Amino acid sequence: MRALRLRMGWLVLFLMLAMPNGSAQPPVKIILDTDMLTDPEDVNAVWLLNALADRGEAEILACVVNGHESNRASGAAVDVVNTWFGRTNIPLGAFKGGYPVKTSPFTPLLRDKYPHTAPSDDLLPGAVEVYRRVLASQSDHSVKLVSIGFLVNLDELLASKPDQYSPLAGPALIRAKVNELVVMGGKYPQGREYNFFFGGVHTAAKKVVDGWPAEVPVVFSGYEVGESIVSGKTYKQTLVDGPLRLALLKQYSALDKGRFSWDETAVLYAVRGQAFQGVQYWRLHSGGHNVVDAKDGSNKWSAAPDRNQAYLIIAQPPARIAQMLEELVLGAQPRGAK
Repeated sequence: MRALRLRMGWLVLFLMLAMPNGSAQPPVKIILDTDMLTDPEDVNAVWLLNALADRGEAEILACVVNGHESNRASGAAVDVVNTWFGRTNIPLGAFKGGYPVKTSPFTPLLRDKYPHTAPSDDLLPGAVEVYRRVLASQSDHSVKLVSIGFLVNLDELLASKPDQYSPLAGPALIRAKVNELVVMGGKYPQGREYNFFFGGVHTAAKKVVDGWPAEVPVVFSGYEVGESIVSGKTYKQTLVDGPLRLALLKQYSALDKGRFSWDETAVLYAVRGQAFQGVQYWRLHSGGHNVVDAKDGSNKWSAAPDRNQAYLIIAQPPARIAQMLEELVLGAQPRGAK
C-alpha cells in the first residue's frame, strides 16, 4: 500500500510538472465573443488566449464575432490568429443582425496576407448557431463565455429557441452549460463605455445584463481596468513579425506606444481567475447588480438586490499586470512564426 501511495504521489507530481503552468488543473473551456473591428487590442486578446491554450490553461471551443466589418473580414482575422497558432478547426460564427458597419484598418490586411480558411463574415454560420451547437456538446456547467465587444450575440442567444442542437431554449441552455460570463463592458462604479452604447447596441446590452440567468455568475471588466493597464510598449523591438505586429502597426500607433488592455484583462481573468501562483491580481466587487440605462447605454452599480454579478478591481500595480500580459504574448511560440 505504501508503495502504491508513493507511485501515485510521483504520478501527481509528474502531471503537475508536465503542465506548462505548473498546475494539474484542467484547461478552462472558453467561447470568445469579439468585436474584431477597429482596435488591434482584439487581435492581442485572441493571441493571448491562444498563448494560454498553448500553456494548457485554456481550451478554445469556438470564436464568434459581434460587429459588422465593411470588408467582412472580422472572422477571417480571428481565424488568421488561430491558424497562426496551429488551431485550424476552431468553429467560427458571425453576428447576422443589422447594427452599423465599421471599416477596419487591419482585418483585410490580415485576411489577405496570412493563411486561414474562414470565408467572409456573411458566409460564416450565425453566431447563435455556433453558440448553441458548441454549448450543447459540452458537459454541464463546464463552459466560460468571454465577451470583449458588443453583447448582440448574447442577446440573440438568450432569445434563441430549441433547435436540432438542444431541446432547451436560450436561458435554460445557458443555465445548463455555462459556469460564468465575463464581459469587457461598462465603467465602474458608474460611467459610459463604448461596448454598451455604440450604434444602438445599448438595447442588447441592457437586455443581456437584465435578463442573464441569475444562476450563472457575471463578472464585468470595466473601462477603468483596461485603461490603467498599458501593455506592449516593448513590442516594436521584441514582437515577431506576424498578424499581431501588423495589426498593432496599423492602428492607434499601438506598436510604438502600447495599447490599453481592456480585452486582454477580461481574457486573463477568465482563464486564471483572481489569483495565479499565489498572487492575487484582482478583487471582485460583488453584491448588487449592474444597471444599464435604456436610453444611452451608460451604467451604474446598484447595491441591491444581489443578482450574482460583480466587477473587477485591480489588486496589483497595473505595471505588474501589464508585464504578465507581455510575458505571455512574447513567450508564445506560434507555429506560423517558425
